[in-house]
Amino acid sequence: MRYHLGTLILDLQSGIFEGQAPQSRRTLSELAPIFAAPVQDLEALVYETHGCPGEVGGAPRLLYATTILQPGSVGREFFMTRGHFHSNPDRGELMFTLQGQGALILMERERETWMESMEPGSTHDIDGRYAHRVANTGEEPLVFLVAWMSDCGHDYENIRERGFGKRLFDVKGKPTLV
Repeated sequence: MRYHLGTLILDLQSGIFEGQAPQSRRTLSELAPIFAAPVQDLEALVYETHGCPGEVGGAPRLLYATTILQPGSVGREFFMTRGHFHSNPDRGELMFTLQGQGALILMERERETWMESMEPGSTHDIDGRYAHRVANTGEEPLVFLVAWMSDCGHDYENIRERGFGKRLFDVKGKPTLV
């Protein structure tokens, strides 16, 4: 099934926009610091993003992208995205799950952390005040579409320095925040 988004065609199964190369690819070598356990296969692909090119500056506009997050783990911790706060807390984000199973991990600035389950069709309206990251808790790629305003700003540094208040581990076959 295909839908027309602006000038791009999105394949809802793969999460790839027709004729577009990935905008970014993240491997374990780049993401090693976010995991609690030591990373073994540094070249393993964890996720890639596809979507409309975003520009900084100018009038605010709606941007969108898909992320394809691979199944896997480092120790008992699921593969996950880096996570970030928005620099402009008045700008939220909308996330729609296309394929797979996962968890949206959210955190307040005071570090209270919780998660919401992701499955095909789940829609998450993320408040701009909360840090967020996604973990793949399933055995197939987790594919989700995200839309945000170009002036939201992404603060990755806070998360790089302090991490999230809790980590998502596989505990006896169940995703559990610890």
